[in-house]
Order: sequence, then structure tokens, then C-alpha cells
Amino acid sequence: MELSYAYDQVLSRIERLDFPALFRGFRRFPFALYNDSEAVFCGKRIARPKEFIANTSIMYNGEYIAIWNLMEETYDFDVLASKLAHEMFHAFQNVNGEKRWANERAALVKYRYEEADLAAKMEEAACMRRCLLCFDREAFDRLLALRKARMDRFPFAYDYEARIEQIEGTANYVELEALSQLDEGKGEKRKKEALDEISDPTRYFPARAVTYMTGAAFLSCLRRYTDIDTESFTDTPFSVEALKNAAPCALPEGDARVAACLEKWRARTREKVSCAIEKNEVVLEGTHCLAAWNVYDGYWDGKYALLTYFLGYTDGPLPDTQEQVLSQMKILNGNFVAEMNADMMLRRVWHQG
Repeated sequence: MELSYAYDQVLSRIERLDFPALFRGFRRFPFALYNDSEAVFCGKRIARPKEFIANTSIMYNGEYIAIWNLMEETYDFDVLASKLAHEMFHAFQNVNGEKRWANERAALVKYRYEEADLAAKMEEAACMRRCLLCFDREAFDRLLALRKARMDRFPFAYDYEARIEQIEGTANYVELEALSQLDEGKGEKRKKEALDEISDPTRYFPARAVTYMTGAAFLSCLRRYTDIDTESFTDTPFSVEALKNAAPCALPEGDARVAACLEKWRARTREKVSCAIEKNEVVLEGTHCLAAWNVYDGYWDGKYALLTYFLGYTDGPLPDTQEQVLSQMKILNGNFVAEMNADMMLRRVWHQG
């Protein structure tokens, strides 16, 4: 994909967006498209800066910008522009001092998959479908009751997911609404696809990924059925704020589909660990601390962590400051199984192969 052409196509669509209609106070931010060697930033072609990694928002030249790595030969530019709006929203969150970030280090150690939790999420997905495809107050009340019950029974998991829903779910909501502004048909099609995704129990592994969609769907429900202010930068995630006056219900007894998916995922996890240890391709031993990993897809079973794409570590305990961590961190690229304790100290790391 030729960068300048793609940039011009995206820019023409970004200029059509009504940003404040997407979210109160939201505005356009600078953006860049890039490939392996070069970038187009604010319409100018430059060598790819070393800071341009992944699709995200970063601080660049003293301001927050949105960046996107053009890896495909063809793009739907309406969709691509909506995804840049998503990344611009992350810039907007940073500028406004967003505080409701998830603690990913705690989540890697403490997050667990539970059948009752997942079964309730399947019923919640059905409620959100009814809430958004028609007007169903009873389904909305049931949705709140289910979420309150989950929050009471699984407080750590719910809080973690609520924070991801706040950060990424809101950005995903903005993305979907931006796509609808550019092409209503495409937007409605993507929203219905999202409801299908959150109704599929296989989508809940890893847990972080699906919260982008559940957050957008729940936010849409709140904006349709309540007058809760979901556009303020407060200390409380909207998924918690919405339940202040909700009464919990009994959680579903079980769900055969969920139980089967959960067992399949657990078996696959055990197999990955066993295969890596049996292959015995050790890439790291000694006293090291896990410093960075792909938070989108990481899991620890109490002894072994499964980490994808890369692993960042420091020699000895984790340094006190982020600057020290970045200066001392070493990177391994690949998929790994790591023997690790609750303090995230690594004993041995195997390549998954």
C-alpha cells in the first residue's frame, strides 16, 4: 500500500468526522501511517521513527499522536479511518489525565477463568443483544443484575475487566460510531458482528480481547437506557458506576457450551506447557524478573506463564522506576512458557516452538 495515497484517503475521511458527537470534548489528533522503512506524518514523508511500533497512540515530538502500521496491500479506508479515530481517542484519554487503567502485573498473577463467571457473561451477551436490537427494559435490568452478581462474586476479575472496558471499550465504541458516521451500513454491520462475537464463548480466551467489544456494547446500553454521565474523566469505570444502585441476581447454574470451551482451553494450555518442557529449548535461566509481555494474551496457572510474541526481563528484581526498567530490560522474541512465582520472578523460560 502506497503510504501517501493511503494517508490522503484516511485524512479525507477524518476531516468528515464530527468528533464531539462521538464523545464530549473529543477532537482530532495528528496521525501517521507507516511501514517497515518510512512513514507519512501530517502529510509529510519521513523515515520511520524508532518510536513507531504497533497500532496505538504515542507521545511524539511533544504531543500525543495516533499511528498505524500499514501491513496489507488493500484497505477499506472507512474502516481504517475509524480505527485511527480509536487510536486518537487514546490520545484524548491521555491528554485528559485518564486514571482508570488496569493493573496488568496484578492481572497476570491473579486473573482466573471461572465457569460461573463465563456462564453469566453469555447471558449478559444475550441481554445486550436484546437491549440494542430492540428496546427491552427487562433485559437491561437483568443485565445490571447479572453484572452486579459477578462483581460481588468475582471482584478482582470484574474490576480488571471494567478497567479494560473503560479504556478500550470506550475507544472501540468511538471506533464503531465513527464508522457509522462515515458509512451507516458498514457501521451497523460491524455492530451486529460485535454482538455475535460477544455471544461466542470461544472469544473469551484470552479475556482481555473480548472486553473491547463487551465494553462498547455495555456503554451503548448505558447511553440508551440511562442518563449516567459516561463521558467524564472520573476515578470510577462506567462498568462499576452503573451498578451502584443495582441488586444482584442468582448467577446461572452452568452452561454446557461454556464448560466445554473452558475445558478445551485448559487442556490446550496444559499441552503447551508440557510440549515446551518436553522439547526443552531453554532460552533463559537464573534470577530474572518479568518486566514486559504481550498483555493482550498472557496467562499464569500458578506455576507456569504462557507468553506470546515477546518477553521483557531484567536481571534480578524489578527496578523502582519505569526509566530504570526501560534502560535495563532485555527482550526475547517469540512464544514462551516461563516457570514463575507470584512475585513474577522467572526461574526458567522455554521456547514454545
